[in-house]
Amino acid sequence: MFKPFLVSLIAMGLPIAASACDLPAERPSFTEVQEKPDFDTATFAALVAQAIGDRYMGYAVTLRGENGRIIAQVNHGYARTPCESGGEQRFNGRTEAAIGSVSKVLTAATVINRAETLQSVSLDDRFQDYLPRRWQGELDTSLQPVTLRNLLQHRAGFAKSGKTIWDHAFTLQERYQLGAETYIVRAQNIATGASACVPEPVTKRCYANTSFALWNVSAASLVPAKWTQIEDGFAPGEITYDSYLQVHAYNRYRDIVEKTLFEPVGVTGGCNTFSDPARGALYYNGPMDEAGTDRTEVGKPCAIGGWFLSTRALSKVVHRIVSTREVVNDNHELMFSADDDRLVFASRPRTNDGRAVSHNGSRWGGQATAEVVVFPNGYVAAAIANSRPANEGVGLRKALIDGYNAARGPS
Repeated sequence: MFKPFLVSLIAMGLPIAASACDLPAERPSFTEVQEKPDFDTATFAALVAQAIGDRYMGYAVTLRGENGRIIAQVNHGYARTPCESGGEQRFNGRTEAAIGSVSKVLTAATVINRAETLQSVSLDDRFQDYLPRRWQGELDTSLQPVTLRNLLQHRAGFAKSGKTIWDHAFTLQERYQLGAETYIVRAQNIATGASACVPEPVTKRCYANTSFALWNVSAASLVPAKWTQIEDGFAPGEITYDSYLQVHAYNRYRDIVEKTLFEPVGVTGGCNTFSDPARGALYYNGPMDEAGTDRTEVGKPCAIGGWFLSTRALSKVVHRIVSTREVVNDNHELMFSADDDRLVFASRPRTNDGRAVSHNGSRWGGQATAEVVVFPNGYVAAAIANSRPANEGVGLRKALIDGYNAARGPS
């Protein structure tokens, strides 16, 4: 009876509501571990899977041991749901997704490598000396003592956000021209009753994206072709001088990261796009969302939070930085130090056997989230998810730390 009725509706030209797609009540899940004599990998994987549960549409966790081999892999949910036109794709360790500010770890390792490799460069040089000529003259005096090392330590004097209490968003150019943003944060705190970190150039550590945006620009001069050659190629037109410089800086940054970090260990990644579209994730508003969004932006400059990687690739790259001196040598201890002089890593969570260092990332209001943790024993964990989390449950970092503590046992 239904079919003739449907045909008659179509013949009448009436709209037909699409049938709803119900996500399976039970999400696909996969766990694989390698036994270790001093670390209970099965406990780690089981507790991570239990803690995160169905909070995300899909996620993967990769844990590498001291020798770089994968000793635990946890996959759960979907990179693309069964409701998508192309059918389901399960989230696994090879799924590529945005890692947000975890990209800063790649940025820091790359530019430290360049500074250590080039005899004419020191991390204690003023970063002003590595800016384009016009920018050098426009830098506020309060920022002139700031060094390349200070940028890596988040001690450049910038606030976490460039928005004022009136919701004006300062551009990168405005921020380096206006100088230390102590006044912005103090005004925000007074107006909102917040207690955000108040930055002071050189002396105080306050997490800020702008520190690394300027690092990318500075890093572009740490290659054979100098800024002068790029600047001389600018011709006034549809793109402004500042935008022209940033496009070139980000493209050179991408090339340096790929050659320094990816190629030596045989991994691939994309900037604002997938290196392999067949392995790319869509992004969802929550774990019950049926249809996702494709967030790729082919051709967009490779900004500081733009990398798309899998957990297998991310953990492999970071493990090489941790376990060898091939990338970072003279500053290796500082990069993974748990004190305030550490380079790049935003957090230093406690574990049973000391302190780990970690960095998280998020994009599009939390539709993409990632975490990388370097544990005291040299293990490296990477976690990536592709939706906003459900309200209940723990975050990626806590799940990784708790799983590590239980698997490691009391110190």
